[in-house]
Amino acid sequence: MKKIISLALLFCLLCCACLARGEEAPTMLDQSELAGISTHYLLYDRDFYEAPDEHPGTVVKMKYTTNMYDKAYKKYLNVYLPYGYDENGTERYPVIYFYHGRGCNPDTLIGNEATKNAFDHMISSGIVRPFILVTPTYYYGRGTNYDSEKFVQEFRQEIMPLVEGTYRTYAEIADEAGFQASRDYRAICGFSMGSMVTWSLFGSMLDVSAYFLPFSGASADLESMHGILDHYDGRFFIYMASGGPEDGAFEGCASLARSFAADSLFSYGPDFKTNNFFYVASDNIHQDLTSRYYLYNAFLDGLFQE
Repeated sequence: MKKIISLALLFCLLCCACLARGEEAPTMLDQSELAGISTHYLLYDRDFYEAPDEHPGTVVKMKYTTNMYDKAYKKYLNVYLPYGYDENGTERYPVIYFYHGRGCNPDTLIGNEATKNAFDHMISSGIVRPFILVTPTYYYGRGTNYDSEKFVQEFRQEIMPLVEGTYRTYAEIADEAGFQASRDYRAICGFSMGSMVTWSLFGSMLDVSAYFLPFSGASADLESMHGILDHYDGRFFIYMASGGPEDGAFEGCASLARSFAADSLFSYGPDFKTNNFFYVASDNIHQDLTSRYYLYNAFLDGLFQE
């Protein structure tokens, strides 16, 4: 009964907020029975969100050379900047690092027009505060080479200093101390193989990121989580999502969510202020671009809200 009341209250609040903005209220799916755990999924009005916004953000490509592997490799990443970002301004922005799935690249998500439009609308309609989104790749060299240990070094020592030394995130200085002081305004996110990367980064990046959003990929386990968190008392939130039965990652994600929710390590629920783990089960297929839907849900549930 409490679950039904909570979901109904959430939906009423969202309906009021959407009507105030002149858009249709999101469709709410209660996927609890499907997932075997209390959850919800909110699908936005695609006609509204995926059309061009009057206040579009911009996407900038940044090139760099990584020296963390057997030799120097040239790479690039994309940076989404919200409308109104002023290089001479003083406002600071939370930042999301998003990692693509296998066979994709830094252009897959933010290079998709509908996805960029959706982010523009999410910001302009007030669902989330203006944010910066970065799309690097964990691959190096030709093909799909990936070294999880060396990539942590590339991320911390090359990618973050490059991005946050150029653009105004909450890291006042783009060094270890600055990243640690601003961890509440940084999220690491990924889809499929990028979700695996997100899970693998959890223990190594917990000091500089409070939020981890693995989508459609379940490579963690309770033993490894206990190894990381048994003696950790800081704030964090894992916001996991996946598609439904047509998503090959669904069964693994739902099973992992149930085991996490039943463990004392986690406070299960969507409230970013009081909980630290939540799972969103949707009706989507396994596709990188569904990440915009999951981010929409995370924003509505409280990601980066004061």
